[in-house]
Amino acid sequence: MDEIFRFMLMRPADRPDEAEVAVLAPVELDRAQGAGAARRQAGTYLASGHAVRRSDELEHGALALAVRALLATGPRPRADVEELVDERTGGSLHDLLGTESFGTEEGALADTLVATKLVSASAGSDARGLAAVAQGFDALRRAAEAADGSPVGLRPLAMPTFGEKPAPDPSFPTRHVPPTERGGAPSSLPDRQETEAERELAQVEATIADLRRLRAADFRAPAPAGVQGDESGPAASRGERAAPTTAGTVATWRLEARAVERLRAPARSTLSRLDVSLESAGLPVALQTLAARREELLGEVERVRLADSAARRVTKIGSSFLANAPVSGYVGTPGTAIPTGHGAVHPVGIGDLLLVKQHVLRYEGGEIAHVENVLRSEHLSRETRRLDRTETTVLEESETTTEQERDTQTTDRFSLKRETEQTLHEESELKAGVAVTAKYGPFVEVKANADFATKSSSDEATKQASELSKDVVARSVSRVTDRVLQRRSTTTTSEFEERYSHGLDNTAGDANISGVYQWVDKVLQAQVYDYGKRMLFDLTLPEPGTAFVVAQSTDAADDGQHLVEPAPFTLRADQINEGNYRLYAQRYDVTGLEAPPEPFRTLSKPYDGVLPEDPHEQSTSEQLSIDDGYRARFAYVSSAYYFYGGAVWAAVVGSTVVDVLTGSYVDMDGEVGTVSISFYSRQVRQLAATVQIFCERTERAMQTWQLKAHAAIVQGYLAKQQAYESALAEAAAQAGVVVTGRNPGWNRRIATTELRKQALTLLTAQHFDAFGALELSPQGYPQPSLARAQAQMPYVRFFEQAFEWEHLAYFYYPYFWGWKPAWGRRMLLDDVDPEFADFLRAGAARVVFPVRPGFEAAVAHYLETGEIWDGGQAPDVSDPLYVPILKEIQEAQGAPGAETPHGEPWLVRLPTTLVALRQDDALPSWTKVGEDWQPVA
Repeated sequence: MDEIFRFMLMRPADRPDEAEVAVLAPVELDRAQGAGAARRQAGTYLASGHAVRRSDELEHGALALAVRALLATGPRPRADVEELVDERTGGSLHDLLGTESFGTEEGALADTLVATKLVSASAGSDARGLAAVAQGFDALRRAAEAADGSPVGLRPLAMPTFGEKPAPDPSFPTRHVPPTERGGAPSSLPDRQETEAERELAQVEATIADLRRLRAADFRAPAPAGVQGDESGPAASRGERAAPTTAGTVATWRLEARAVERLRAPARSTLSRLDVSLESAGLPVALQTLAARREELLGEVERVRLADSAARRVTKIGSSFLANAPVSGYVGTPGTAIPTGHGAVHPVGIGDLLLVKQHVLRYEGGEIAHVENVLRSEHLSRETRRLDRTETTVLEESETTTEQERDTQTTDRFSLKRETEQTLHEESELKAGVAVTAKYGPFVEVKANADFATKSSSDEATKQASELSKDVVARSVSRVTDRVLQRRSTTTTSEFEERYSHGLDNTAGDANISGVYQWVDKVLQAQVYDYGKRMLFDLTLPEPGTAFVVAQSTDAADDGQHLVEPAPFTLRADQINEGNYRLYAQRYDVTGLEAPPEPFRTLSKPYDGVLPEDPHEQSTSEQLSIDDGYRARFAYVSSAYYFYGGAVWAAVVGSTVVDVLTGSYVDMDGEVGTVSISFYSRQVRQLAATVQIFCERTERAMQTWQLKAHAAIVQGYLAKQQAYESALAEAAAQAGVVVTGRNPGWNRRIATTELRKQALTLLTAQHFDAFGALELSPQGYPQPSLARAQAQMPYVRFFEQAFEWEHLAYFYYPYFWGWKPAWGRRMLLDDVDPEFADFLRAGAARVVFPVRPGFEAAVAHYLETGEIWDGGQAPDVSDPLYVPILKEIQEAQGAPGAETPHGEPWLVRLPTTLVALRQDDALPSWTKVGEDWQPVA
């Protein structure tokens, strides 16, 4: 008889009367105290010499064992026991019980057995043999107290109670209660520990926030780089002195030591870890280092999050489609050690194990589902067309044109003309004369004349002309044209069509016809079977189908192909950041994404001049353009100059006046677009200056970039999702007619396995975190871990063999006994197998499962001590607890055993979701046959 499913009907357990149980009465152990104190007393007792080790140490041990053997097959008349006593001792029962040794040995037996149980058989005594002797002692005492002719039988031994069990605290939950059930907000995500990357990210972002709160007064101003000239000499000498030259780099944007000390300790620690010193490295360097580290950490955090939402790739393994998983998804190290405790459950008692087996008897028509009418000479045709059409057209065009022209013309003209003319005329004249004449003959004549005349005339003309003319025409034409034209056109057309057509042709008929559709009912025959008495456990389990619902994945009918469903993109635009946009762009094949704007930027503009003439005066103004998306935060004017006494050099940056000679940082007012810069100087001969503007990114610039990046990623995700849905629809269309659901037998295996898992969790007070006896070899192959297998496998074997799991009986309770926020989803769960649908929807389940005959003492020992196999090793073939593997296989497959039918079989009808068309148009009817209603053919 094939089994469709099993369930158990258990009548109330036959609890024995107190007179039918032999409660051990220890003499040396104080039962008024708690179990803890009794356990300490038991250890002391067993360490003494009063404990009994073997039955042969007792004077009446052999007699007690003979009495137990006599009564092992069932109760016997009192006379049989008295005859055995007379045969062994030569006296009566009353004489035997009257001896002092009988009472002493009876008390010692009780002390030894109770103490051995309390300390888990650590005394090395033969507990089984002593328990048999104790039953014989109890039978002898009962026989002596019984009336003549009364039957005498063996009674099971029971442990006494120690102290009073404290009442449970009603305020303390009896099971683990998640935070959401204690009044917190519901959450679909499990609690997890914060990662190291997340902790460091929080520290880096807090440090950036601290540095953004700095003020201009917190910066350390560099020493002035000016040189003063000497005015003590002649005025003409001042124009001949050359300005000194300086070498080196001016250190800017350094913080004062007091400003660094005011930073919070975590911020200083973060900067130290990144090897950044605000006293030696400027603020821009520090912020850029922090921003780069923040981007790295954002990427690490996002990669961890994306690992939990990766695209799902399914592969056909056998007859099932399973998500691909690496070897690490099957092999790993257990999270805890092998459990040594036990749960707070107890058997409900000894009862008759009654199982109901049933088999499909037939399928028959049930209630009317639909009636289709066709009139005479009418042709009825119905065509069903299902068309899924998706057409997406995205045209994105963005054009930004910015044209800015500045014309700044400055003319400086300085003219100096100096002319000096000096004329000196000096004349001197002196005259004196002597004349002598002599003639010598006609041919010689001498004439002497001495005349001195002097005349001095001096004419000096000096003319100096000096003219200095400076004509400076500075014309700055700035024209900025920024034109961004982006066109993106995406047209996706996806069309899937199914056509179903059927018709009823009554054009040639002479009467009206009707098509009658009936629901199909499944009829089963059930029979109760009696398996005898068993120790039974009766538990109620919470939401048994939840683990399966969570683990269930959608089967994709892809005809052997791999289908990759993209992970959903659920981020908002404001959740896109510098660290994750590349990851999502790679995941969804997005190209052409713009990089985010830098968080900080420094702009600068130089100035210089030479003013050699007194009073060395100058004024000028400029406009410094600030990049779009940034605002001014700080300003600093660095300078080098040559000046004279009474020098003045001032700058107006934005709305703040700066003394350039002393140098200082100023706070800006968040200017955007441009910053006006004006200079005025006097008695400064040579000058050079650079205006630096420290800017920070605006929120609007970041939001604009986030919107663009988010839109591009969304388009990439939609494109991949549409491709996946198209492939899935195509595979479904190629599959044709598909039988939905699973085999009911497989569904029952799933359900009973989940019930069994939860029952073991309550029984053993553990969640299977300690199991997993495989490890990876150096070559990457899974192999048994010898140490873990040796520790885990006896535990597994005990709980698989100590209970008859094949006789597990269950009943499902409605969904409203489960977690309330999940009601809306749980109550709508369904399956073509009605029993499996009850499993999925169940808010709780009641299960009853029996202990395998012979394992009662071992299970009771475990519930008291947490030790398996009575505190020893797994049994061998000579041990009464040994279960042959053939017997396990037969029981798992439902092989017939010693069960007997109980009562008469009966029929069970279950509705299905199937519909059948009747052979004729007659309406169905039923007739009663005995206690069963059967359809009329």
